[in-house]
Amino acid sequence: MDSVRDILVNLGYHLVDSGKDYRAKPLYRDSSSNTVLSINKGTGRWIDFKEQRFGTLEELVRLTLKLDDISQAKLYISNNFEFEAPKPEKEKLKSPTVFSSDNLEKIIPDYSYWVERGISRDTLKIFESGIMREGKMKNRYVFPVFDFRNRLMGAAGRDITDTQPAKWKFSGEKSLWAYPLKYNQKILQKKKEIILVESIGDMLTLWENGIKNVIVTFGLHVSPKIKQILMALDPNKIYISFNNDDNKAGNKAATKAYQNLKRQFDTHQLEINLPTKNDFGCMSPSEITIWNKNLKM
Repeated sequence: MDSVRDILVNLGYHLVDSGKDYRAKPLYRDSSSNTVLSINKGTGRWIDFKEQRFGTLEELVRLTLKLDDISQAKLYISNNFEFEAPKPEKEKLKSPTVFSSDNLEKIIPDYSYWVERGISRDTLKIFESGIMREGKMKNRYVFPVFDFRNRLMGAAGRDITDTQPAKWKFSGEKSLWAYPLKYNQKILQKKKEIILVESIGDMLTLWENGIKNVIVTFGLHVSPKIKQILMALDPNKIYISFNNDDNKAGNKAATKAYQNLKRQFDTHQLEINLPTKNDFGCMSPSEITIWNKNLKM
């Protein structure tokens, strides 16, 4: 019995093993990326992250061979291979939580906490942020998170009293967030370089210093959602810039993230470049300028 791999190799695909999937350059269109096409090893179902196209193995065959219709693709497979695609398991698709935009009216535009830490009011206004006056995030400095449809998907709230057990608190499913994509998507598309940072605080510091090509991972893990966004953007360079902790947690996590992203990206697209101090908030504007210049060397 032939496999999905046999069919793809016969079509001319150079496959990169990525766990349950293969990664490859799409042969039906021009592309500089060898990993933007993801193909399931068992079923042959695929997704093109750059063009946001997806389909069955038969459809991929049709596109690759430039056939007129799907029946010709099925005939090609049946004539050349002994292959029977397994029936895909039915999955319960989890709908992301969407919050009412009325919650935005509960945010007070008091920027003093971050202003005292070197972030300007103009920058903070961009992110529609402020202090939440009621609810689970009461008295936290809140950053609303939106999706590409401008729906409110949740919020990240920073304790500004130093009395809460958790510095940051989140509402919504942060594993589905790509922040602050609403505000910098065009910048990321144009610059073709992306800096991954742990927290909103790091992002704000870089933004304040004119570095806006940033995505926040909200911790030491690069989520599947962020990977999907990265593959769709297909950048020339991804800088992993987690915190340079004394306990080396950020350093180890950056190395782990690098190894993880190697499944989707070529090594020349990836680079670990930590802040020169514990985090970007600890660095002066001149130190950040030097750090940024070193990225281009």
